[in-house]
Amino acid sequence: MSARENPEHQCRQGRRCKARLRDTEGEFHGMGVERPNSLCRPCEECAFDAIRELDTDYGLLSAEFAEERSIAPDPKVSGSSELPIPIPLGIDTLMTEISEEAARWARRLPGEDPYYVGECLTKICSNLGTIVDMPPRQFTIWAPHPDGGDGFTTTILDGVDGILGLADLHRRAQIILGIVETTTYLRDPCPHCARKALAVSKDQERVTCKGCRIVWDKQHFALLSNVLDFEKQKALVA
Repeated sequence: MSARENPEHQCRQGRRCKARLRDTEGEFHGMGVERPNSLCRPCEECAFDAIRELDTDYGLLSAEFAEERSIAPDPKVSGSSELPIPIPLGIDTLMTEISEEAARWARRLPGEDPYYVGECLTKICSNLGTIVDMPPRQFTIWAPHPDGGDGFTTTILDGVDGILGLADLHRRAQIILGIVETTTYLRDPCPHCARKALAVSKDQERVTCKGCRIVWDKQHFALLSNVLDFEKQKALVA
């Protein structure tokens, strides 16, 4: 591997890195970064974009929650003791997690502690660069115990943990809301894994391989495609 392929520090996302590199043995590695335990620019920007959508996600989840609660169960005609579940538990759980996670990180930022979810998310979105650089610190969280039940426990998290955790909440919200981005597939194979699984995002700004999950912005992909086409032409001439 070259120095570029084997930097001193690699993106915290490792094989899931948005700009990951494949070595001569076919293994994927995170893009090189200047600091240990940090994210490369593409991974950071992708996470930031996801977090900026959380306020919208929370509003949609709240509306979905209210709609499902408003649907009355069919009247019972038998002597069954089974009770209807009036609360859409998956939505309720995710909304609670968004609320708790947003409050956890918003209150680590300078200034007054916000109270409402929207206020927390606004403060977070205005300070994403500050959060991602936060050093490790101890947090008290509510989590399941290995021997059963739930309770408070302590854990160590840094700013990258916070950014990735918040971004993952957006991914989960999109799943539970059934929102799937429309994509257009390209005929050419992926330059990395050679599978024909290249999809263009709806806004035409990104190209993603659905096979190996690597992501390019449109300028990077266009440049890469031009280089590959040139190499193909050289091979044909030879």
